[in-house]
Amino acid sequence: MEEEIITLNEEQPENPENQGNQGQPSLLPGFKSVCMRLGAMMIIVFLARVAAEVGATLLQPYFDGLKPVWFYVLQAGMSLVFLYGVPMISAVFLLGNPLKGSGVYSKPKYFGRAMAMFPAGYGIAITVNLVTILVGTIFRGTSVGDSFTATQDAFVVPDMASAVVLFLQMTIMAPIFEEMWFRGMVMESLRPYGNGFAIFISAILFGLTHSNFAQFFYATALGIFLGYIAVSTRSIITTTIMHAMFNSISGLMVLLSANESVGDYLLAKDEQAVITPAVVLYFVWLGLVMTLMVVGVIMAIYKFIKIKKYKVPKVQNELSAPKRWGIFLSRATVIIMIILAADAFSVKFLASGLYSLLLLLSGQN
Repeated sequence: MEEEIITLNEEQPENPENQGNQGQPSLLPGFKSVCMRLGAMMIIVFLARVAAEVGATLLQPYFDGLKPVWFYVLQAGMSLVFLYGVPMISAVFLLGNPLKGSGVYSKPKYFGRAMAMFPAGYGIAITVNLVTILVGTIFRGTSVGDSFTATQDAFVVPDMASAVVLFLQMTIMAPIFEEMWFRGMVMESLRPYGNGFAIFISAILFGLTHSNFAQFFYATALGIFLGYIAVSTRSIITTTIMHAMFNSISGLMVLLSANESVGDYLLAKDEQAVITPAVVLYFVWLGLVMTLMVVGVIMAIYKFIKIKKYKVPKVQNELSAPKRWGIFLSRATVIIMIILAADAFSVKFLASGLYSLLLLLSGQN
């Protein structure tokens, strides 16, 4: 995708960050404002997650009598409201309407070549995920290590109907909303201050919304890749399709694992294991996924070597890269966001404290 790499910044005004030095209005006030608003958006994200966690805990006694599939339906509904609805509505109010006139839903450019890079993106993301899991074993028995166990448990479903609901949530709901949100609203609000900065910040915020160490690094790596594809193809249609493809690989594994014979085979001792067509399909799919990962890593290395041949000229301007990062990280709302992220990733003091307070107010022990 050499053309995309070379023309990555062609839609931006010429040296937009340098306009403040040529008699044009400075970008600094606008940039500070965007950073503050993004921090405020993320504060709402974490508070909405706390509300969802507390609400789910309080409603748990009412869920116990439900069939598993209805539990997953309700869980999907709560995700729609608290994990997507409330945060995205807040993003619209805080960021204005950055999608208006942006053309992010226009016909993608270089669509075929972008889709051909899917294995490279998958290889990078899965490699990061495997390294994260390996490092996570060091923290086994701690709150950090518990996040890995909780994430793995979330993909263990009791029956096929529940697996179908989770599959639809992963492959349809998540890609549509998350791409509109991060590669759409967040990235478009930051692109006037540099494509690279917009890609990295939107990817980090995307990782933070997963609220656990187990998925943060994987999601951030995936976000960087999808951000590059979105800018290169001038459309988030491509990234929505790719995101659905990423999630469907794990989603199909969830569906296959939900098959009773596959579950029995994985739990059985060697002498008790029964090989069924579903078991064979499970291992065939697992082999294909591993092959895709290896091919993707090789492809990613090759692409990276080629990309290094094309370097964007450095421009001395009003908002250098270190200054942009410094401004972003020093905003009051961003600092609060980081504190809330640290709590969500580890101790979850806010959620447990609010839950205990509600129990105290209701007179329960």
